[in-house]
Amino acid sequence: MGWRNEATTSSGDETSLSLFGWPRAEEGSPRARIEVIGVPSDCGNGGASGARFGPEAIRRASQGFRLEVAGVDRGDVEGVHGHDWSEVLVSAQHEIERIVEGDALPIVLGGDHAISYAAVAALRRHPTLNIVWFDAHTDFCAWSGGRWHDHKQVLRRIAGLGHVGRILQIGHRGITYFDESARSDKMTVMSANAARCAPLESVVAPLPEGEPVYISVDVDAIDPRLAPGTGHPVPGGVSGELIEKMVGFIASRRRVVGLDVMEVNPLLDHRDSTSALAAKMLAAVAPHLAPFPPSK
Repeated sequence: MGWRNEATTSSGDETSLSLFGWPRAEEGSPRARIEVIGVPSDCGNGGASGARFGPEAIRRASQGFRLEVAGVDRGDVEGVHGHDWSEVLVSAQHEIERIVEGDALPIVLGGDHAISYAAVAALRRHPTLNIVWFDAHTDFCAWSGGRWHDHKQVLRRIAGLGHVGRILQIGHRGITYFDESARSDKMTVMSANAARCAPLESVVAPLPEGEPVYISVDVDAIDPRLAPGTGHPVPGGVSGELIEKMVGFIASRRRVVGLDVMEVNPLLDHRDSTSALAAKMLAAVAPHLAPFPPSK
């Protein structure tokens, strides 16, 4: 039996939930500091179907939180599951660009981690964009080019974008199939073991001051005992609380212009613990986030 949202209104009708109960964005409605978009696709993760249910699961788990920070939820990119993967990326990029063009900060809910390319590409208005990538894997497998990539190749493709500067990857402890040794010279990798011991200042040291930062969180960065609902778990991960602290610290020292949470797979979860952890993490970091004018 497939996972589904069972939330209902008081009348018993199924309702479409928004992140943290924020208002749903409608045509002509006021803009907010933060705007949420879901990309319910796992086309880029052929080995573990189910991350397409992640946006709905995170929203459902977020209903117990009420935040003072203003936000709106733009719903999901429509018609992405089962479509050509390159077209999914284009559609997602277009919808995220609409958020960015309104000078709001996008929070993107996945979906598989290959989707993060669309978000980074949508932020090309920033001449130099630095990336913080929480992940158990470096996602830097060989990519042959073209309009298509999967979740194992996504960071290699991102590194090739002209506006991407430094990349800090945190939580690494698993080599993806095919050796990832040919990493970009843009990249600094902090293992999960190193991250647990590192002072918070070390997470901003590789990121030049005054330059914007995009933060991407693959929940497999977190130890699978805490976050089992993900497609490619690797033992020995960090805690969600550590990611919260790091993201909050980065936001206090650098200009964060976007954030995503990827690879929540409720089909593999236990008692919704992973989606709950993702919602808690977003609730903790959202007050630290605010849109900034585009770099000139």
